[in-house]
Amino acid sequence: MAAAVSVSAAAGGDRHCAARPLYDAGQEDWGQAEVQEPEKDVGLEEPSISVDQRRVDEELPALSAEEIACRLERTRREFYNRRKILIKNLPADVSNQEVHELLSDYDLKYCFVDKYKGTAFVTLLNGEQAQSAIKKFHRHVLREREISVQLQPTDALLCIANLPQAFSQQQFEELVRPFGNLERCFLVHSERTGHSKGYGFAEYMKKDSAARAKSELLGKQLGSRMLYVHWTEAGSLTYPMLHSRCLCIDRLPRGLLNVQDLQQILSDTYAPIFCQVGPAPISSVPYLH
Repeated sequence: MAAAVSVSAAAGGDRHCAARPLYDAGQEDWGQAEVQEPEKDVGLEEPSISVDQRRVDEELPALSAEEIACRLERTRREFYNRRKILIKNLPADVSNQEVHELLSDYDLKYCFVDKYKGTAFVTLLNGEQAQSAIKKFHRHVLREREISVQLQPTDALLCIANLPQAFSQQQFEELVRPFGNLERCFLVHSERTGHSKGYGFAEYMKKDSAARAKSELLGKQLGSRMLYVHWTEAGSLTYPMLHSRCLCIDRLPRGLLNVQDLQQILSDTYAPIFCQVGPAPISSVPYLH
């Protein structure tokens, strides 16, 4: 059994609930439910990894201030590295060469002009160039037409959650890279400790690559953890919102049957604004709220 819980403040300040067994909270029948061997559904198997083993696996060393700053900066840089721009309202007879000439101060990696729609899809070297081009050419007049320049919307961004906290950036890249070419890939780190918060984002160049990754990674077992994967709307995701307000709590006592009991226990530490209990894995519960 597992639960999703949202708190009222983002976790940038790293306020958190200490790991402790919920059945110590005065519900004697919960402890009994943990001791007894639960009746398993046909066709379902649960990983036989103990809570103690998870604690051993995820004992993390303290990081230096320099390493913490380095990890946070990498996440920030990768988050803003959206290098694809969309140019609209181009003249009907605009050519690929004319768009190249317009953007001659930048490094074009890809350019496709749709003459029927007066639109150009352009990939530049990095996010800094994309932001510079938007600032310079948005509402620029080209042959008596005011063009629009903005970041391209993406439908290929995934959030992969419930990763082992010891998971490194390299391991995360190795996890998501087999499914297709990546546009962006980064873990979210604690601003206090510098360690991974257990989730990250992967944006693919093609949606079918992202769909394949979601299909393969959803429910995948990594050590003592089972991965949750969901689509993310890039346009509504801001840098401060990377710090999730939603906690996924698994390995709940079998005797915990309703949301009210869980809310009462958690309120001793930090009152949740949303709480949902369901059988694990909760594949349909968003990790960010």
